[in-house]
Amino acid sequence: MDAIIFLAPISSFDERLREDRRVNRLEDTYMLWQTLCSLQMLAKTQIVLFLNKCDLLEQKLRAGVKVRTHVPSFGDRSNDIDTVKKYFQSHFKEIAKQHSPEQRRYYVHLTSVVDTHSTAVTLRTVEDGILRASLRRADLL
Repeated sequence: MDAIIFLAPISSFDERLREDRRVNRLEDTYMLWQTLCSLQMLAKTQIVLFLNKCDLLEQKLRAGVKVRTHVPSFGDRSNDIDTVKKYFQSHFKEIAKQHSPEQRRYYVHLTSVVDTHSTAVTLRTVEDGILRASLRRADLL
């Protein structure tokens, strides 16, 4: 496997799973991310992380939803969009760093499906990166 694309809806920080109302949806995503990162058989596989639904995240923050109410580890950081996105990005990075069997590079993209132009550009960039990595491994680049 050359790459895994992992889609994490960061706007779900204040939501619960339908199947288990005790579990925060973002915490569930963190657990899945940790499992993926820790798999030895995927240690050499490139991971592309899409922190998705940034538009919905921004709407929630503008409406006054406080991240620290639902994510205690967020602490007293500023509840603005840039701080929140950086926090979630660094949290995913820390999980990958702690749980990957080998040090690996992974790529993070902040996306919003409603921004079709930016999403298309991001997907082309990811596709190009995966192709280049495959060509390098085959000594064709």
